[in-house]
Amino acid sequence: VFDRNILEKIKTHDATLVGIRHCRQFAVCIPLLETDKGYELLFEVRSAKIDRQPGDICFPGGMVERGETPKEAAVRETCEELLVEESCLELLGKMDTLVEDGGMVLHTFAAVLKDYRGTYGEDEVENVFTVPLCDLLEMEPEGYYVPRHTVPDENFPFDRIRSGRAYPWRKKREEMLFYLWQDKVIWGITAKLLEAFLEVCR
Repeated sequence: VFDRNILEKIKTHDATLVGIRHCRQFAVCIPLLETDKGYELLFEVRSAKIDRQPGDICFPGGMVERGETPKEAAVRETCEELLVEESCLELLGKMDTLVEDGGMVLHTFAAVLKDYRGTYGEDEVENVFTVPLCDLLEMEPEGYYVPRHTVPDENFPFDRIRSGRAYPWRKKREEMLFYLWQDKVIWGITAKLLEAFLEVCR
């Protein structure tokens, strides 16, 4: 009976990312605004008052809190940062998920933002701007590579692995994308999410 229970658990397991329970999960929303010339994407410029990435360009979003789903977090954070009601968001669907080194998982959702009046919370947001989706679809981002190296802590048990301290850790190169629009520079994680979204649109 015990073995059959195990097999049943295996058959009915809902696959997820290995170790996701120990990851920091974030959720962002890619807001689309309908205009006379077509849809535009809304971006935020992060406030200079905040500790992490002040002045960088991002989509509305934040950490998934205990007891809420990524979708709920994306909606909550967007409403808080843009000072809008949930009824102003028409969720279109879940976009691709980004897994970053260091245990960070970013869930992305796309939504149409209705009746938006340009509002935002000044504690987190310095200003907002929009870029026509048709312009973004025509852009080719610049790409630059950043080396990433594995450096174990001093208390790492080198004696348990072959080659010890001489173990040939894999070297990585991460591509950093830059989208340049007028005087705005969209780069880093936001550029990765944007690239994935534009691929869906294409």
